[in-house]
Amino acid sequence: MAKHLIPITNGKGSKTLTNGTYTVEAEVLGYDNASIDPTSIEIQEGNNSYTLQIAATGTLTLHVSDDGTDVGVPIIGATFKRCDSEGNEYGDEVTSDDSGNAVFNNVPYSETETPPTIYIKQTSSDGEHIFTDTLKEIVMNTETHTEEIVNVEAAEREFTITDKNYENLPISDGNITLS
Repeated sequence: MAKHLIPITNGKGSKTLTNGTYTVEAEVLGYDNASIDPTSIEIQEGNNSYTLQIAATGTLTLHVSDDGTDVGVPIIGATFKRCDSEGNEYGDEVTSDDSGNAVFNNVPYSETETPPTIYIKQTSSDGEHIFTDTLKEIVMNTETHTEEIVNVEAAEREFTITDKNYENLPISDGNITLS
């Protein structure tokens, strides 16, 4: 049986094929090509859509600190999501540990060719630090990569409570709760 190359862009590709059983091989930058699943596929009349999966083996560590360096105070409890280039979120959220590290396993990388870009978005911090929720691009040119992320301390805010019926009369004691 002849070989049929199917170019893939943004996870999709198409090719005119006759019915039959085909051996599947992958050539996907940044992934373990031997992990393609399934390795054999039967093209059948009436079925025009087939899904395959492939695994990556890289590790991306996001080190979150108050100054964005490896010596800064680690931020515990910052959360991140893996995204595509449009910002659509995928997979489970990862959370920074006692060392300030949030780890994404099984990300693609390439040390020899154009390395893949990984997109992440921070979704929360520890409640005492400010973060940016913009989409961040990280180039994976090694199997393990650590990216420094800064979460600066939030500014102290002042609140004043006055009597609603007597203009500018301060309330002597009490509490407010913001949630």
